[in-house]
Amino acid sequence: MSIIKFEDVSFTYRRAEKPALEGINLSVTEGEFLAVMGENGSGKTTLCKLINGIIPHLNGGRLSGTVTVDGCNTRDSSVPELAFKVGMVLDDPDAQLFASTVRHEAAFGPENICLSPAEIEDRVKFALSAAGLDGFEDRNPAALSGGEKQRLSIAAALAMKGSILVLDEPLCRLDTYGVTQVMSVLDDIKKRRGITIVMATHHSEMAARYADRVCILKQGRIAALDTVKSIFANSELPEKYGIRPIKKEIIEITGDMKDKEINEMTEDANCAVYIKNFCFKYDNGAGIENINLSINDNDFIALIGNNGSGKTTLLKSITGLLRPASGDIFIRGRNIRTLSAGEISLEIGYVMQTCDIQLFTGSVFSEVAFALKNMRKQSSFVNHNCGNRGNFRFKKRLTKAEIKKRAEDALNTVGLRCADAFPHALSRADRVKTVIACVLAMGSKIILFDEVDSGSDYKSTLEIMNMAKTLHSNGYTVIFVTHNITLACDYAHRIIRIGRNGVVFDKEQLTTSNE
Repeated sequence: MSIIKFEDVSFTYRRAEKPALEGINLSVTEGEFLAVMGENGSGKTTLCKLINGIIPHLNGGRLSGTVTVDGCNTRDSSVPELAFKVGMVLDDPDAQLFASTVRHEAAFGPENICLSPAEIEDRVKFALSAAGLDGFEDRNPAALSGGEKQRLSIAAALAMKGSILVLDEPLCRLDTYGVTQVMSVLDDIKKRRGITIVMATHHSEMAARYADRVCILKQGRIAALDTVKSIFANSELPEKYGIRPIKKEIIEITGDMKDKEINEMTEDANCAVYIKNFCFKYDNGAGIENINLSINDNDFIALIGNNGSGKTTLLKSITGLLRPASGDIFIRGRNIRTLSAGEISLEIGYVMQTCDIQLFTGSVFSEVAFALKNMRKQSSFVNHNCGNRGNFRFKKRLTKAEIKKRAEDALNTVGLRCADAFPHALSRADRVKTVIACVLAMGSKIILFDEVDSGSDYKSTLEIMNMAKTLHSNGYTVIFVTHNITLACDYAHRIIRIGRNGVVFDKEQLTTSNE
C-alpha cells in the first residue's frame, strides 16, 4: 500500500528559470526505505520538502500535480497537521535546534501536542537513546559537535513517533561510528515499527546496505528508480548520474584500533606546523589535550576522528581563532602566541565546514579581494629555510592593480569564471572554491579544509579534492578533516586520527589509490 504518492508533480521556485522538479511520478510503499540520490541541485531537498508540506505552504513557488501523504493531499493539510505523520530532519541541524538543553529539544514536539508529562519523558528517553545521546540530556545543543547536533535533530523527529521519517542528508556531519549508529537505529525502527523512511543522501555504502530502493534524480527528473542491487550492480550507472560507486575493498581505520602507530616527532624550525603538548578546554569541560604533532612542508594529511574528538578545535587553534589553554603551536618556528590572527592568515588559509559564513560580499571578485583591500601591512616570514625566525618584511597597502592581479590569479587557480556572480547563488562546490580563492589570494601556503565534503555530492567532492591534490603538487601543505575513510585513503599521504586525549594513529601512506 502506497503511503506517499507523487502524481505528475512539478515545482518551480519563485524567480527560478527552471523547475526544481518536473514530471515526478513516484509511489513509496508503507514500511519502505527509499534512498533519494543525485548531484547537488538535482531536486532531492525539494522532493523531501514536498512530503511534509514545507512546499508549498512555507516555500512558495509554482506547484502542479498532487502529493498524497498517508491519504492526505499536502495542498489541503498544513505543515503542523502533517507533522503528526511526517518527521523531518534537515541537512543543517543548526536550522532546527533552538532549545536550551538536549532534553528540551527532544521534548519540544511532544510538548506542543499536549502529551502527558509521563508520555513526554518516555518519548524523550526513547529518542535520545535511539540517537546515541544518552547522558547528553542537560547539555546545551549549541555546545555539541556537528555530528552530535545532527543526531539531536534526528532524536527530535523520532520523539514525534510519526509513521514517516524524511531525512535530508542526515549523515553528512557524522563520523564513521556515528553513521553506523544512526543507520542501525533507522533500520531497527523501520523493522520494529514499520516506519517509512525517505532519505536524501550521497552516502552510497549506507544506501546500498539499508535502503530497499534507490531513486536517482537528474536535473529535477527521475533518471533511475530500482532496487539497490540493480542500481549498484554496475558502477557505470551511479557514475553516470554523479553518484559514488561502491568499491569492493575499502581500507577501514576505526576507533577500536589497538595497535597505535605514531610517527616520531621532532621539533624543527623548518616544520610547517609544530604542536607541542597542546590542550584546549571549553567552558563546559569538553576539549582536547596532549596533542603532539609535527607537520612538514608539503604534507598532504587527512585528519580523522569521532565527532567531538577535537578536529575542528585543533584547526581553529592552528589558525589562531582559539588560543591554547596550555602547550604551544609553532608556525615555521614562530609561536602563535606572539602572532595576531591576521599575521597567521598570511601563512595559513582556513576553509570552514560551513563555508557560507565566510562569504558576505556582493560578488565573487569582491569576496576574494576583500582581505587584500583591508591589508595595511602584509607580513610574512622570511625565507622559510634560512633559519631566520621572527623577521618580517612589510609592504605598503596593496595597489588596485596588485589586488586585481592577485584576485584574478586566485580565481584562475580554482577555475572560477564568474567574478561578478553573487557568492550565495553559486553551487556548494563553487562556494567552497570561492573561499579557497580567498585564502590563496592572501598568499597562504598551508591550507586547512574542515569537512568540505560534508553535504557535497560525489562529483563535487572529487572536484574539490582534486583541487587540493593540485595545490599539494604545487608545493602547498594540505590538511583536510573528513569522516569519509575512502576519501582519506584515496588522497592523503598521511592519515592522523586524534581523540580527546591525544593522537591515536599517525601513519604515512606510501601510495594512494588516487595516484
